[in-house]
Amino acid sequence: MSVRLLEVSGLSKRFGGVVALKNVDGHSVAGETLGMIGPNGSGKTTFVNMVSGHIRPDSGTLGFAGIDIAGSTPHQLAEIGLCRTYQAVRVFSALPVRQNIDNARLLLSHRGLDSAELGELTEWLRLDTRLDVDAGSLTLFEQRRLELLMRLVLKPRLIMLDEPVGGLAVTEVTEMIQLLKELRARCSIFVIEHTMRVIRELADRVMVLIAGEKVADGPPADILRNKRVIDEYLGTRHA
Repeated sequence: MSVRLLEVSGLSKRFGGVVALKNVDGHSVAGETLGMIGPNGSGKTTFVNMVSGHIRPDSGTLGFAGIDIAGSTPHQLAEIGLCRTYQAVRVFSALPVRQNIDNARLLLSHRGLDSAELGELTEWLRLDTRLDVDAGSLTLFEQRRLELLMRLVLKPRLIMLDEPVGGLAVTEVTEMIQLLKELRARCSIFVIEHTMRVIRELADRVMVLIAGEKVADGPPADILRNKRVIDEYLGTRHA
């Protein structure tokens, strides 16, 4: 039987006179890669910000692994296995890679990974030779891999990725897609992307937000043929 990790119902958020999200329902299943697409300003990042504890919804319910997480902080969510990355990569630029990893581990009341597990992750993400380099000296692709490593040391059950291939070169996008395919063996994934190649190759299911409302939810092949999604977001180039 499929186990639901994330469940949201009636999620709404207004910023002054602007409705960012309106009565959004959705869920993710353990082992699933769930994609979210939509135009800029459609509410995608607001959705992730609410689920990940950065802002509170005006109304609606939020659950994770059967726990009510409405009002939980990012720190509390990390403890139960929910974390996220950001559109603009966030690392401690002035600190070595090794210290970035140690700082991430402080989010947990326990130490999480043992040294062997950490070594395996560091090698998998090709950062094992960069541990003593300041994070600000890394390439953008290396920083994105470091940010991913800083989440994986928390042993997440679900990781929410906000535009993980943003700013990457074509060859790096290919490499990142392969990494994310391999990541699926480690945890469930929720990914926001404008790069449809990522959605096509990675997502098991896709939610679409337009103007703060969920307008479609289904397999990528169906979503990418949906007339409203094509007309209001994708255009005929993706049809």
